[in-house]
Amino acid sequence: MEVENEASCSPGSASGGSREYKVVMLGAGGVGKSAMTMQFISHQFPDYHDPTIEDAYKTQVRIDNEPAYLDILDTAGQAEFTAMREQYMRGGEGFIICYSVTDRQSFQEAAKFKELIFQVRHTYEIPLVLVGNKIDLEQFRQVSANFIW
Repeated sequence: MEVENEASCSPGSASGGSREYKVVMLGAGGVGKSAMTMQFISHQFPDYHDPTIEDAYKTQVRIDNEPAYLDILDTAGQAEFTAMREQYMRGGEGFIICYSVTDRQSFQEAAKFKELIFQVRHTYEIPLVLVGNKIDLEQFRQVSANFIW
């Protein structure tokens, strides 16, 4: 998959008959969901980012050699925004669940997100990717690469 052009930060409908995929970024607060999203969208790593409540991005990509749009919803990781999670989980067609290798609790929360998706969708047949972030901080690692999820 490759990004064809820059993304806009506002939601909208796909044009030209291209398929649109709704992807939801989930994970505990501070694990790097927004930094990873911005890296993918703009090819730049942000130096600083305010905690996210909800940001939506749309970008054009090629999937199976066909043009498509990714509608990426970058969600809040803070506990005060848990009421919105069920809505995200109902609308998502695929999920990226992030954790930080420097935070064992964020890894445990990632497993909880998988179960929450199942409770809302009543199936495990949902595209899902687990991402261990902050691997450059090896000296602070708390989650072994050998953990099985």
